[in-house]
Amino acid sequence: MRILEGIRIALQQIWAHKLKSVFTLVGVIIGITFLIAVITVVEGVNRYVQDDFAGAIFGINTFSVVRRNQVQTGSESQEQRRRQARNPYLTMHDVEVVRQAVPDAWRFSYSVDRGFGEVSYNERSRRNIRVIGGSDGYETMQGWDVAEGRGLSPLDERRSLKVAVIGADIAEKLFPDQSPLGKRIRLGANRLEVVGVWEKQGGLLGVIRDASVLVPISTFRETMAWQRDRIGEITVKAHTVEEMEAAMLEVEAALRRDRKLRPGIENNFWLQTSNDLLGAWDKINRILFAALPGLVSISLVVGGIVIMNIMLLSVAGRIREIGVRKALGARRRDIMYQFLAESSTLSVAGAAIGIGLGIGLGKTVDALTPLPASVPLWSIVVSLVLGLVVGVGSGIYPAYRAARQDPIVALRYE
Repeated sequence: MRILEGIRIALQQIWAHKLKSVFTLVGVIIGITFLIAVITVVEGVNRYVQDDFAGAIFGINTFSVVRRNQVQTGSESQEQRRRQARNPYLTMHDVEVVRQAVPDAWRFSYSVDRGFGEVSYNERSRRNIRVIGGSDGYETMQGWDVAEGRGLSPLDERRSLKVAVIGADIAEKLFPDQSPLGKRIRLGANRLEVVGVWEKQGGLLGVIRDASVLVPISTFRETMAWQRDRIGEITVKAHTVEEMEAAMLEVEAALRRDRKLRPGIENNFWLQTSNDLLGAWDKINRILFAALPGLVSISLVVGGIVIMNIMLLSVAGRIREIGVRKALGARRRDIMYQFLAESSTLSVAGAAIGIGLGIGLGKTVDALTPLPASVPLWSIVVSLVLGLVVGVGSGIYPAYRAARQDPIVALRYE
């Protein structure tokens, strides 16, 4: 009951001095807001990467053969960077080596991209688009569904036709009032006929697909590639994880034989799966959560100091009240309980406000950017516990000062 009385008095103080209470709690509010907002965004991205992004980029039960590791999970030495820089580029010869190593693969494709460019139609243009040259089966491998028109066909590749399938963002930008099918878009010095539009993806993954242009790889190699024989990646998809792991061993052995790598010599190519991306993200995740307590503690310490000073002022202004309570039989621990309850209530109230603002900030980021947001329950519990700890820690000394007051002196205090 003493604690409940202290909470009631604290709430009355907050309500009676709203502006002072807000300034008192600003440190705690900022700290908890930052904590919740960061955890909300990081947790949202974490779930997205684990559930959707990694599988969509690399595919489920899928691995890719690339020239060098594209997803770093740790720092590389100078020697490692130089060694990987010497790795030979993949070529059509490597495509045939991999194809022969896994003739029974469920799906097989190869591709190359030119980074980012600009595509236009009449006076409209869309910058920062990704240009991809893909083999037959590339769209199926990536899981990209066509919403309008058709995807690329084997005939497009065999005849090196100047056709393209475009992302939804490009279609909306270049053709806001008409169908893009049959129209010829300009990509550098090339004019390509649009034969299809992919379904809009949205989110983080949409940055990759919705702003992409896919052309037959033979067309890409003849008209857009810096080196015609160069391939960016070779992708193999299996039915199960076990089949994928077996296929990876077959491909690794075949490429090592073809490149005449002796036992003990490292691969001069890289086999990449979604686990590489998940491993890199896990490391980033651990770094973020390791640095977060230090950043948040600065605001919480400042907030705790402010609450302590306000509570000391409160003790100085209520000395006669303390004297009256002691004269009526209140013990030292009763006075301590009261002031600790008040400081804890103030701090927890600040934490509650910070939680609300942090969730709101995270949801705003979710609504205005491709970054997803997710509020884990444990972050709310941790925030309330932190608020309680700050309140108790900052209220101990003021409560001790109040409990030590001499009742006779306190009653005569003016």
